[in-house]
This record gives sequence, C-alpha cells and structure tokens, in this order.
Amino acid sequence: MGLKTPAALRSFGWLLFAVILGISSSATAQPRTEYRAFWVDTFNTLINNHAEVVTVVNNAKAAKANALFVQVRRRGDSWYLNSLEPRADRNPFPVGFDPLQDMITTAHAEGIEVHAFVIMSAIWGRAPNLFPPEDPNHVFNQHGGFDAATNTIIPGPNNWLTRTLLPAATGVTYQGHRFGSDFWADFGHPDAAAYTVNVVNHLVQNYDIDGLHLDRIRFPEIGISGQTPSTGTNIGYNTTSVERFQRYHNMPAGSPPPAQNNPQWNQWRRDQVTNVVRRVYLDALAIKPDLKVSAALIAFGGIGSTESAWNSAEANWRVYQDWRAWTQEGIIDIAMPMAYKAEHSVTVAPQYDQWDAWLRGHLFNRAGMMGQGGLSNGIEGTIRQTRRTLTPAGGTNLSGIIYFSMATSNIAVTNNPFAIPSPATTPARPFAEFASGLVTGKSVNGLTLYEPAGQTPIFADAAVIPTLPWKAAPTVGHIKGFVRRADDAHLDTAAVTITNIATNAVRNGATDGGGFYGGVDLPPGQYSVKAVLGADTLYSCVANVTAGTVTTAPVGPENAAPVTTALVSPAMPNGTNGWYTVNVDLSLSAADECSGVERTEYSGDGGATWLPYSGTVTIDQEGVTTILFRSIDRAGNVEISGSTLVKIDKTAPTIQLIATPSIIWPPNGKPVNVAISGNGTDAISGLAGVSYAVSDEYGSELNIAPRALTGNSSNWLENLIVEARRNGSDRDGRLYRVTATIVDEAGLTATEFADIVVPHDRRN
Repeated sequence: MGLKTPAALRSFGWLLFAVILGISSSATAQPRTEYRAFWVDTFNTLINNHAEVVTVVNNAKAAKANALFVQVRRRGDSWYLNSLEPRADRNPFPVGFDPLQDMITTAHAEGIEVHAFVIMSAIWGRAPNLFPPEDPNHVFNQHGGFDAATNTIIPGPNNWLTRTLLPAATGVTYQGHRFGSDFWADFGHPDAAAYTVNVVNHLVQNYDIDGLHLDRIRFPEIGISGQTPSTGTNIGYNTTSVERFQRYHNMPAGSPPPAQNNPQWNQWRRDQVTNVVRRVYLDALAIKPDLKVSAALIAFGGIGSTESAWNSAEANWRVYQDWRAWTQEGIIDIAMPMAYKAEHSVTVAPQYDQWDAWLRGHLFNRAGMMGQGGLSNGIEGTIRQTRRTLTPAGGTNLSGIIYFSMATSNIAVTNNPFAIPSPATTPARPFAEFASGLVTGKSVNGLTLYEPAGQTPIFADAAVIPTLPWKAAPTVGHIKGFVRRADDAHLDTAAVTITNIATNAVRNGATDGGGFYGGVDLPPGQYSVKAVLGADTLYSCVANVTAGTVTTAPVGPENAAPVTTALVSPAMPNGTNGWYTVNVDLSLSAADECSGVERTEYSGDGGATWLPYSGTVTIDQEGVTTILFRSIDRAGNVEISGSTLVKIDKTAPTIQLIATPSIIWPPNGKPVNVAISGNGTDAISGLAGVSYAVSDEYGSELNIAPRALTGNSSNWLENLIVEARRNGSDRDGRLYRVTATIVDEAGLTATEFADIVVPHDRRN
C-alpha cells in the first residue's frame, strides 16, 4: 500500500470526522413520541384463535405501530371469556380460548398497547325474525321488545331500544327501531345506561388492558331526508326517556312527545349520552387510575373554524354526541375524530384538515389522535394525511394517529393524483404494502414509490408511546356517587353542586337517570355535595379528594345536627365562688359527622341576635353573662343551642368605717364602749363579709369577730371596749386602730380603718 499524501490524509480525516459525527448524531437522536395505532374491527379482522391474534400483532409490528384498538364488544356480545354478556354470536372460539387475553399477552410481549374497543349503543345487527341472538340472555332478547309471533317491537318499560316516530323509510324498519342493520340501546332509559356501564366496568376490572375505547357512543344517524341543524333529528324517542323528560319539565303525564327541534329535548338527548361517558370514565378510573379512556368521534362533513361552527356539526345535532363538551370537561383522555376523508377528492380532502385543526384547538387538558380513514384512501393519500397530522401546527401537537382499519388499510383510486408517476389508477393493495409505505415510503419490492423520493419515511423508526401528564403526575382528583332518598329511590336529573370547602369554588352538574353524579379534575381538598330535585335536598358527607384518585361520596338524607364545644380561658375562675376577676376568652369549635359545619354562631342577648363566630370572643362585661352558641351544617340542620355562663367582677367593693367616740376623755382608766359602724357596697358580685384587725399601741389584745355580709350593700355595727388610759409621758396620747377588710363574692377586697385616741390631758 502506498503512502497517503497530505491532501489525502486531510480528506480521510474529514471523512473520519463525518463518520464519527454521524454515529454520535444517531446515538443521541431522540425517538418520536406519538401513538401509531390501528382499529381492529372483528367484523373484518377475526381474532378467534391464536394464529389470528399473532397475525394482527405482526401487522402492527410491520407498520411500526405501538397500539391496537381491538373490538371486543360488537353487538351486545364479547370477544373475551370473563364477561357479563354472551360470547360472539355464531362465531365460536376454541374451548378455553380468550381472544382478548391472548391479544394482551401477545401484544404486550412486543411492547404494543391493547385498548379494548367496545360498541356502546348498537346491540344487535341482524333481522330478529330471521337471526335473533342465539343466547336467550342476550341484551336484545331481554330488552329489545321483539315479539316473534307478530314480528314487531313492543314498547314498554322493559324496552331499551331507541326509535324514531317518523314513518318507515329507507334504512328505518321495525316500526322505527332499526336503523340500517342495527338496533340501538337508548341511554335515556336508565336501565340501559346502567347495564352498559356495568358491562364495561367488568371488562376493565378483569383484564390488563391499557385503555378503554368507546365507539357508537351516540344516537344512530337517521337516513331520512329533511333532517337539518334547525329541524333536529327524529331519534331518541324511547318511551321511558320521553316520560323522564316530560316529568323533569313538569309536563302532564301522557303529553305528546317533544318535537324533534325542541331545544330542551335536543339538550336532553345530548345529556343522556354525555352522562354515560362521564359514568364510564369515573368508574373505570376508580378501578384502574392509569387506564386511558378514549372515544371514536363523529366527524361527518367538515367544520368551520369558529366556536359557533360546533352548532352545525353533525356530531352535535344529528347524533347528539357533544364530544367538544367531553374534552372540555375532561371525561375522555384521548379524543379520536373519525375523519375518513378522501385525500384524492378536491372537495373532501380539506375536511380532514378542518377536523385536524378543530381537534388541536379543542383538546383543553386532554389529548387527541386523528382517526384516519385508510378505507377512503390509497396508500399515497394516507401518508400525506399522516404527515400533516404528526406535524406540530398552531402551537399544538396531537398525540398520534389511528387508522381505520387494519382490515381495509387502503382502497383502489382511479386517476390517483398522488401516484408516482401521476396521475395513475392505483389498486387496492395488501396490508404489507400499506405497512411498507409507512415504514419505507415505497412498495415491498422497492419498485413503487408511495411518496416522493428523498423524504425520510414517516415511520422509519419506532415511536415512544406518549405520556399523558394527568395520568403520570396527577395534580387533580375526581368524585362520584349516587344520590338516593331514605327509601333508596334515586333522584333523576337532580341539580348537583360540588363545593370545595376551603375555597367555596363550585362545580355544578346533574344526576343521570340512575342517580349517578360525578365531578372531574377537582383540586385536592375537602368537598361537600348537594343534590336538589323538587322538595328533596340531599347531601354527602365531607369527602376528601386526592390527586390521581376517584373518591366515592354517596348523597342522601342528612339529619344529624353538628355538635359545638365551648372552651373558656382561663379554664377555671381565678376568683372565688365561680367568679372571674379578669376578661374571659370564649372559643367555640364544632364538628359534624357528615355534611360538615356550614357556620357557628353565638348570642349574648338570649338568642334575640345571633352573631357569626369567626374567632375567639373576649367577654369583658362585668356581671353574669350567658352566651348561647350553636352550629348549622351544610344540610341545614341546626343544633339545639348550648350555653356557657361567665361571671366577671373586676371592681373591688367599697367600705366606710366610723368609730364612735373616736376620742376618749377623760383618761380615767375606765373601760369605754366604742361603737364601730360600717357601710359596704359591691354592685357586681355582692358582699361576702368583713373582718377586723385591732391594734393598741400599748400592746393589749383586742378583737372584733368577722361578720358575714350579703347583698350589694350593707350597714353593720360592732362594739369594742377599750381602756381610757394613757401613760403620762405619752404626749400624743394612746392610739387604738381598727382596720376592716371587706371582701366580695369574687374575692376582691377593700380596706378601711378608724382610729380611737385617748389624748394626753395637757391642753395646748
């Protein structure tokens, strides 16, 4: 090998540097964070055995997908064994085989999430006179109201089906109960809603799913002409739901059903669907807090950019699926509008971007994934839509994309404008081609480009599943419960107020037809719940909401009043006989075992005036003061007043003392009777007694017995015998001093003295 020239060495050095830099860049590049998912519908992609499950998972791997949304409830049946519903109708599994569990085990081994995809409202999809559900316990057999003898649907309280009141027309049969091929449960029937929620709860409880995905969580679209945003839709007329609506709005029993464009009726139908979503969300999170709840959402047509555009969105007015409100309230974690728009259609393609923009602008505190329709596009069109969805726009990132479906990943397109070369008619291609297009940008054999050369394929590398911040590091919690009277009857559509006790912040809502209420994304703290319907006002006990959890707080009758405790300081009287000689501080504390204390109040005038207690009350008024006190809880229960009696005397008594005679003459050595008269007063606690001390400067022992006193004033008289003598040398005479100490009932004292003098006989 020859020697390298300096120029060659320099070139080699730059090449080496570039290689090292490339290795370094590759090592530090961060993987994309996004969902890449497929809807797996079991109408077209079977999962009846392990081999079929493996095929689904391998398809996902080939497309570098990280999540599968697998349909496990199709029409009131189940593709899983531990279920409240029968197995998939006329579609048996091998004995002991559990499709969902096998999917979870197989997909999780490959790092792929499994979301249980459940059809919520549609409960049967075949003509019941020809193919009724095989299992007699199937929900349609139990609550469809179908009479095989007459081939009719029979209304009544046990019938859960929704219906139209319009005459039979194209796509509507069985007396207005079947829409296309399907019969739908009406969530305006409380039992239908509760049953469906219980089915879903059981699924969440018993399977290690990563997410719960709700589809057909709405009313059916009706294929009758003349249905517009202003006319509303003639759907949702289940008899029980109509009766509930009329009862809530105080309409006479037996009134005609509401008009299809009645604004209150429109909102009622939206609320019935939203109530189920809220209940599913809170129940599911109570079971499994990290579960991701998502929904497949209607995105018919296009949508404008203004807020008012939602009023004319078909989700809102045609099928009463107010999913904008769901993301705002936070009762789904991931919104997935089904924007199945043909990219190759000049008129339809813009609708995809309209929904993409709408979703980005209405995530609130939740996530969004675009539902892309492979069944409406060639591979080339799907890749174009995928690139736009996964590109940040408007300052917002979506969390990924989901394709409908794994079974129909692409279609044939005549004069496909995105074919390379273009235009060309492109055929429907196998899933392997679709996966190759996402991962390599070209066909499996590399001969056909699905997007222009030179672009990095959209799924060239694997992606990390996004972290949902409110799941990973929650800062808020949730609350739920049922509202029931003492007889266990629930309150239907009661007004609910959820109040933060510390801040008085209020969240308003309503119960569903089964008395369920819920509040989402509440700051941690203590809460009280009040429900009002007609003459009924019911309360919860105080509930502690903690971040990341769902607190259950039943609401019902609350009849126990609070209990208030009074404490005084000083705790014991510092005077006598129960009297204080200083100011007294009164502190009140109240407790309520259920709804919590609303307020505490006190009265110093016998209950004529009640003052709110906000802190220590200082009693400085002398005399006997009776303080009444009581507390009221949030349910309005008023405590029977308690009382505390405080006696305060801060003023000492007064005393006057007179000796008669006060001068004794002559000093003849004889005994002299001196009258000691006294007067005392005490306006507060009253007099208790007087005691004496008698002194003689010559040292004789003299005594006056103490005297008990009563009342606010007293006069008394004592006798004292003294000797009328003095020493000759005592120039100022002999002094006797009588000192009297008076005491009141509080122990306060006052002292007075009277002098008695035997003077010297020398005159001045």
